[in-house]
Amino acid sequence: MGDILELIQTRRTIKSFDGKFVSWSNIAQILDAGRHAPSCGNVQNWKFIVVIEPTIKQQVAEAAYEQYEIAMAGVLIVICAEPEKAERYYGVRGERLYTVQNCAAAAQNMLLEAHSLGLGSCWIGAFDEDKLKQILSIPDEIRPQSIIAVGYAKEVPDKPPKYPLEPIVYFHRWRNRIRDPAKYCYDLAVLIRRKVDSATGFVKGTAQSVVDKAQGVAESFKKKED
Repeated sequence: MGDILELIQTRRTIKSFDGKFVSWSNIAQILDAGRHAPSCGNVQNWKFIVVIEPTIKQQVAEAAYEQYEIAMAGVLIVICAEPEKAERYYGVRGERLYTVQNCAAAAQNMLLEAHSLGLGSCWIGAFDEDKLKQILSIPDEIRPQSIIAVGYAKEVPDKPPKYPLEPIVYFHRWRNRIRDPAKYCYDLAVLIRRKVDSATGFVKGTAQSVVDKAQGVAESFKKKED
């Protein structure tokens, strides 16, 4: 099985789409990735609304505080939550926290699957919820969580800066850092580089020592000859 880390590292948030049609097979694969996300107690309390009609995409974009650029995406997928399902088993925490986590996991799966298919995507969380519910006829008890715009990227932005591991990873308790995260996280590339540098330094030092000794011997013989 291939390492998914490369997909995670190379995925970008796409803000500009070229309007090309996204095939049904690709849309189906993205939706399938979403439904395979983890959820609390496997309640799977989500529903996905697929929007491809240009007029409705435009309305959804307007409800997303006039982010009209997403209307050019081939498809908009609105991830909706069923909070009551999680509340039934986990109470208020299930309704207010686990439900959000479940839908976020589904969203991330969709983003990564879209990227694996050569498509660009954007996770939109800013929208007028009441307006979006009205446009898509979403019942009162259902809450839209995010809009996933998927399409062919007109341009791909550069990788944004990310924090290194050292300032964001603690061990055993808050703010307890370690001196060498690469060693603990078994970062082979870093460890091998260190070994190579160490070996190179040792070889250079040994070679210089041999040269110095040879020069010392040569000078000693020369003095005897003189």
